Amino acid sequence: MYCRPTATPNSTFWGEILRITDAKLVRRIRELLVTPYQVKRAWDYGAPDEHFICWTFFEHRPSNTGIAFCSEGFGPSYPWGLVHLSGPHLGMGKDSGWFVSLEEAMRTVSVLFNHLILR
Repeated sequence: MYCRPTATPNSTFWGEILRITDAKLVRRIRELLVTPYQVKRAWDYGAPDEHFICWTFFEHRPSNTGIAFCSEGFGPSYPWGLVHLSGPHLGMGKDSGWFVSLEEAMRTVSVLFNHLILR
């Protein structure tokens, strides 16, 4: 029986980039891109003390905001989430902060911070 390999966070990321047609958005994504790193984040909707590994791909330090990828929790349906980079709120947050695509997450964070992100 053939099993299709699971996509890695990096391959998923580059697949998302290729689908974005807005050159300005792609340019800004590349500016905010960091070497992806893992963060263990609390999942408030499951068992007590349940955590999932999320991969942080973007950082906007002035707003303490990042965008992370997680295939668990809200993923795979909504794998891109807005997350805090530091401080007391390092969990995965609410479902309203997770999105179907990287593009949707970037556009939402831009609106939330009055276009600081996409300037």
